[in-house]
Amino acid sequence: MRIVSFFPKPLPAPLAQGLSGIAEVVFWTELTEEQKQSLQDVQIVVTSPTVKMDKALFDLLPNLKMAASLGVGFDKVDLEEVKRRGIVFANAPTATSDDVADFAWALLCALSRQIPHAYDHAREKLRTFSGFPLSRRITGKKLGVAGLGHIGREIARRAEGFKMSIGYTDLKAHEGKYQKFENLTDLARWCDYLVLAMPGGASTHHIVSKDVLEALGAEGFLINIGRGELIDTNALIEALKEKRIAGAAIDVFEGEPAINSDLCGIENLIITPHVASSTFEARDSVGEQALENIQAFLATGTAPNKII
Repeated sequence: MRIVSFFPKPLPAPLAQGLSGIAEVVFWTELTEEQKQSLQDVQIVVTSPTVKMDKALFDLLPNLKMAASLGVGFDKVDLEEVKRRGIVFANAPTATSDDVADFAWALLCALSRQIPHAYDHAREKLRTFSGFPLSRRITGKKLGVAGLGHIGREIARRAEGFKMSIGYTDLKAHEGKYQKFENLTDLARWCDYLVLAMPGGASTHHIVSKDVLEALGAEGFLINIGRGELIDTNALIEALKEKRIAGAAIDVFEGEPAINSDLCGIENLIITPHVASSTFEARDSVGEQALENIQAFLATGTAPNKII
């Protein structure tokens, strides 16, 4: 059996080892154009949230039965086409939740306490008590989480240790002590820190608009570990430069993999290159969940983390 991997070499070790005895894995980037026209035998593919899976791609895989994603998001997948073709699409919904939540908090702390600026200041002055400005306390403030899925819940859980009030927006209400807001503008107006943990797609494109940024206000901070398209980038740049929000930290960008050069050099902005889930442990975990999905599909025709 051949499995095509859209995920580049190397595959996570648990997945590579688990597939070694049952399949030959071929990598999409190593196939010639001629070979890409001869994939009629392929029934299973390994993919990732960055891969656009649409009709054109599925046409090259006419007998595809199952796709196992090494990640959480599926906004680049044509789910209607998946459903029409009867393909089992499964993701790794919890494999990276802790890592992404940890990173969201690293960004929040770095932003509020001005850690990158403190580092530069220390290197320049080579002295303590050398005039570095005051920063903002986190403990006891209000955290807004936009999207209370697996990752959003982990972000909120960490906020409890900071004695924070926690609010959220989501498609459904969640039982518990968190306060639900009906829209993002109201949540932004209420909170001190707004963390985006929402999926991408047409319904959330530019959901962080100029109005939401105005609601967040001059003392509010924005953190994005969801999808770059959630934010109107031009509106964010203007809000940061004009100090209409206190600051932002973003790990994801519109038009990835490129990063808009206008985002560079803004004093109250931290940018990182989409690395929130980039840990050794997370890579192994997504491999384990993908392998679990593939093994279950081969045994039963379905998968425990089936999206559709």
